[in-house]
Amino acid sequence: MNQAPVIQVNSPINQFVSPGFKGLNEDEKLYAYHFARASWEGAKICFFQRSYESPGLFYIFHKIFSTEKPQAVRVRLLQNGWSEDEVQQLFVYIAAVLQNCGNFKNFGDSKFVPEVSQEKFEQFITTSPGYQVDQVWDSIRKYIYNYEKPYGLIDLQDKNGSNSYYSNNLSGELLEAVDKYLIAQGVSELNTRVVKVGDEIHVLVASVNEGEKDLGEVHHHKVKLVYGDFAPFLNSVVTHLTAALQYASNDNQKNMIQAYIEHFKSGDVELHKQSQRHWIKDKGPAIETNIGFIETYLDPLKVRAEWEGFVAVVNKEESALLNGLVDKAEDIIKYLPWPKEFEVDVYKRPDFTSLEVLAFATSGTPSGINIPNYDDIRQTEGFKNVNIGNALGKLSKESMNFLDQAEQEIFYKYQTEAIFLVIALHELIGHGAGKVFMKDKEGNLNFNLENTVNPLTNKKVDSYYNPGEQWHGKFGEFSGAMEECKADATALYLTTYDDVVKLMLPNRSEEERKEIVFAGWISIVYRAIQGLEFYNPEQKKWGQAHSLSRNVILQSLIREDPDIIKITETQLNGKPYLHVKFDQSKLYTTGKKAISNLILHLQVFKSIGAGNEGVQFFSNLADVNDQFLNYRSIFIQNKFPRRLELQPNIILEDGSVKLKEYESTFAGIIESQVEHHQENIETTKEFFLKVQKLFQN
Repeated sequence: MNQAPVIQVNSPINQFVSPGFKGLNEDEKLYAYHFARASWEGAKICFFQRSYESPGLFYIFHKIFSTEKPQAVRVRLLQNGWSEDEVQQLFVYIAAVLQNCGNFKNFGDSKFVPEVSQEKFEQFITTSPGYQVDQVWDSIRKYIYNYEKPYGLIDLQDKNGSNSYYSNNLSGELLEAVDKYLIAQGVSELNTRVVKVGDEIHVLVASVNEGEKDLGEVHHHKVKLVYGDFAPFLNSVVTHLTAALQYASNDNQKNMIQAYIEHFKSGDVELHKQSQRHWIKDKGPAIETNIGFIETYLDPLKVRAEWEGFVAVVNKEESALLNGLVDKAEDIIKYLPWPKEFEVDVYKRPDFTSLEVLAFATSGTPSGINIPNYDDIRQTEGFKNVNIGNALGKLSKESMNFLDQAEQEIFYKYQTEAIFLVIALHELIGHGAGKVFMKDKEGNLNFNLENTVNPLTNKKVDSYYNPGEQWHGKFGEFSGAMEECKADATALYLTTYDDVVKLMLPNRSEEERKEIVFAGWISIVYRAIQGLEFYNPEQKKWGQAHSLSRNVILQSLIREDPDIIKITETQLNGKPYLHVKFDQSKLYTTGKKAISNLILHLQVFKSIGAGNEGVQFFSNLADVNDQFLNYRSIFIQNKFPRRLELQPNIILEDGSVKLKEYESTFAGIIESQVEHHQENIETTKEFFLKVQKLFQN
């Protein structure tokens, strides 16, 4: 049996701070408060999306810590024979469950279990005065410590995994047929789950309003839309958005919120698209927000989205630098290696801001965002880029083990500037550039079919996206990783142009700029080696899109020039160890050539919707050979624990809005998470017992 996957008690904590909150006026603070409440009430949905048992864990932990503060729990446990180490093992597990919205890591989608003994954990549950053991504990008890197949990885049951998007009596083949049928019927999968009840396929649509609609048959199964999934939580979302409406600062925000409200009531994704049209027009707001079913990384089929809602304050100084980059974006795009026919006809100048998160209500906070994910809106109307500065923190030297000492020093010195540079180019150009060839419902193409040549084959383009077809559907499980790979690689490629780098680092010397660029490349390469942890050798499957994308970049570099990155097996304190050396002199030569070839292929495949060819190209680079499997094993033996997040809370106290911060401990994370969730606690139990049993494995 493999060693139990646990969250280590020496895991560092990244505490989000937001000095910009003090500069908001009272209406802006009230707008932020109500939008944050909407975001957190919706975030209970994430527990239901992550695993069968996750909502049950949330309910039990919330009941316990609503009655007793963590410090009181600690004292009680110590008085009952627990050691301080055991208390911390318990607290880090609970903090991680609440922060990840379940007992699977948001980064890697792999399960973690308590390090404290099962006997002690059950004692904690059954003796806590805040929770009286009931059906919830009885229903989830056997899953807490079980991480063997199919309980240890989020995937389809066909592939020895478990998930909360599809009932386990549905085959992958039938699901694929259902999704094709939904697209043909003009139904978005984005805010749905799918279950098989008897001989019927029920597509559960997230909405406040309840009801059913027959769609037809797929493979002799009657298919119906069943509205009202997550209705109690979405009803609270609507209530708080309605309250936020009166503090909106302009018509774009008002129209956006109104569209959100109608979308959450009806479940109609077209209304969410309408909200995003208003959102992208709201340029440079003091408070930036977004909410809904946004990213599809969690779904094994990569078409259904996880809940997400955020509220943030704009960092004006960093945003000024980012908007300087936006001003030059059309010139920067000309450096990219694909023909002009593969670039958007008119570049829609996006809003690009650097944010300080006040609330990011989902299973994990990204370092940057480029949304909306609706290609038809992005290409014709525009998008927004967001850099989330206070989500990054600063990595310690110890966390960059394996790196050659000189490179470790360079990265540690320049990591803030390097990551800011890479994220900015990743979001603005990496996700923002490149055309998608589409046919509309009237049969019109958005490109010249006769005169557009595929640069990979030198033949005329003969494929594109038909109405209703999406990038995710064409490229399946690799879609997210391919998009992230294109964005990361595009960022690296553009850092080789000093005039681009100068825009973001205006007061640095040429020598410093080159060191910062090198630090950015080191970051991607090193995280590729770290990311091997998220490859499952038994299933030959990657559990994390960003880690896979960086490994494809690493493999592209090594295959172009085996001497550019040298990974040597060595020893440290009698244990296997790695030494990673990056030849900086090759960055602008063979390094740039490898990355140019990679992004050219990825963009062309995306543009023409060449799913089969694209997946074949990408999966070849995604392959993990025996040598890298050995590197993976060595890394896991020496890995530095991943950081946990500690977010503040926006509270209403004595008629005024305040930002409440918590101590930077596991107990502080628990307290903050419990206070983020104020409503629908008993409803969570009812919904778990009524609906979640459909996803029990």
